[in-house]
Amino acid sequence: MLYQVINLLSHELNTLKPSDILDMDYDSDNRIIVTGNNQEKYFLLATEDIVNKH
Repeated sequence: MLYQVINLLSHELNTLKPSDILDMDYDSDNRIIVTGNNQEKYFLLATEDIVNKH
């Protein structure tokens, strides 16, 4: 599974593998916050499971 994320500070879009992720949690607005192995914080945008591949 791949995770589409956006960096909280730089707003850079990125794709993370499960091995790139240290933790996932919710913020006060119920958005999923991903902490990467590099200690960077991201908003979760989507997982590949919800995208139809053609």
